[in-house]
Amino acid sequence: MFAIDHIIPQSLPGSTDKSDNLALACQRCNGYRYNFTTGIDPETGNTILLFNPRKQNWSEHFIWSVDRLKIIGITDTGRATCSRLDLNDERHNDGSIVKTRRMWVKGGWHPPLDDPRQDGQD
Repeated sequence: MFAIDHIIPQSLPGSTDKSDNLALACQRCNGYRYNFTTGIDPETGNTILLFNPRKQNWSEHFIWSVDRLKIIGITDTGRATCSRLDLNDERHNDGSIVKTRRMWVKGGWHPPLDDPRQDGQD
């Protein structure tokens, strides 16, 4: 038996519906993830396992841009995940997620207070 370091999509062999193989995700992110477990780090070109919210710490892999509208991957895992899931809608939806985040920022609901930002305020 070996430890699984990533969540296996239910469409792939070896997946389970046990809680340690599930992660809460919006429909948009779940759809972009599809059945991928890896992404390409745009900085190095290497294939990297996607971020696992069950086993990895968000703030070790991601920060928010100064304006708090974009997620920036700061590790190979973070960059590959941002790219694979198009977390900033750079390739889909005319930037709708960034527009939505802008409204959330104005409302004071985003980002979570303990999430790190580019300007070092966390």
